[in-house]
Amino acid sequence: MTMFNISAGAAIVGAVGYQYFVKRVPVSLNPIVSVIAMVVAVLALGVILLPLFPADGGLRHHFRQLSWIQLALAISVIMIEMGFLLMYRYGWNLTTGNLVTGLIVNIKVSGLGVTLLGETVTIVNVIGFALYILGVALIGYRS
Repeated sequence: MTMFNISAGAAIVGAVGYQYFVKRVPVSLNPIVSVIAMVVAVLALGVILLPLFPADGGLRHHFRQLSWIQLALAISVIMIEMGFLLMYRYGWNLTTGNLVTGLIVNIKVSGLGVTLLGETVTIVNVIGFALYILGVALIGYRS
């Protein structure tokens, strides 16, 4: 249960940091250069962290398991990076940009979970989504 909570905490801290720091990327910096620098930094950090996650069967065994999924993830990451970077450059506020996209992402991910992974959605989940939509609408409302 500890790793269950630690992993969620790491994702939350990372997501909050990501939104804050992507908003702070200078407008004068080419967005592609910014993404390339981020990817290089991730590669360096990954190499540093690799010893903390021993590879059962050796690294070669794990490298053989790589597939098109890593390319799809890379495309997804670049779309996220460019999307948020450009959203903030073109006027989205930190307070609403992530909420609006997060709402849509969560609804679509839930749909994927149900249709492709056999997950279930209960009436409580539906009520939660309705409240989520209402909450985002109220937070984003400008009088």
